[in-house]
Amino acid sequence: MSDSFVTTEEENWRLEQQSKIIRFYQDGKLLLCPFDLSRSNLRILDSASSDGYWLSQLQANLKDPGSCTLIGTDIQDRHLRALPPGISFQIQDILQPWPESWKSSFDLVHQTLVLTVAGPRQRETVNAVLELVKPGGWVELMEPDGEAGDDDGPAHQQFVAMMNEIGVWLGAPKGFSKDLEGYLLDAGFLDVKTVVLPGGTGPKLPDSGMREASIQSAVISGKNVIATGKRTPGGLRCISLADFETWLVRWEAELRMRGGSYPLRVVYGRRPDT
Repeated sequence: MSDSFVTTEEENWRLEQQSKIIRFYQDGKLLLCPFDLSRSNLRILDSASSDGYWLSQLQANLKDPGSCTLIGTDIQDRHLRALPPGISFQIQDILQPWPESWKSSFDLVHQTLVLTVAGPRQRETVNAVLELVKPGGWVELMEPDGEAGDDDGPAHQQFVAMMNEIGVWLGAPKGFSKDLEGYLLDAGFLDVKTVVLPGGTGPKLPDSGMREASIQSAVISGKNVIATGKRTPGGLRCISLADFETWLVRWEAELRMRGGSYPLRVVYGRRPDT
């Protein structure tokens, strides 16, 4: 088995497909929080923005995009194409301090599928993001639920187990997304709500036109899992070496035959006006 590292092009494509699938499960919405996209002069941050695909989709849904400021951040620059006018990008590690001038400045802060890397610093990292929201503004976070479906096949069960073990290796507690709502409430946010999206791949994705892309993007994600698993000291304990060596091929075949589920937990809330 190769080291299975993926190219920037592959990863950007995977994340774009992921965003499309999430939007499908959100009934076509880019956000679940009741954020008013018709307002002018909005200031919006997308943390862990990859190549800015989600931001470009959001910009297209703004009533007055020319008056709005949209900023994407990520730990590395993966932009292989020019960002649309009105969207800027800045390298930012979520474990490092945010620009002081950004605190209490954003009408909306959006962050998706990145907190595993925060390891044991979950609350600290989330609180730093919450500080960026201006009074009256909204935050929306999304992270994996960390559970497989009861009817998922053995290779998919192994995928979820490996993802959870990698998270624990990084210091993130298993099921850490279940703590997000409490972090927002403890910080005094209002109108806090949690929504769990079912998340499906292959035949478990109701939209048949998206199934093949969902499988291909999952396989790219699987390559990332293999590469990370090989860097884990002593190897992953939740899967035998023999199973690990054949896992990706078995998983792809299983996804095509029966699909797989990977629920996602969305938590949003509003900062008090004062």
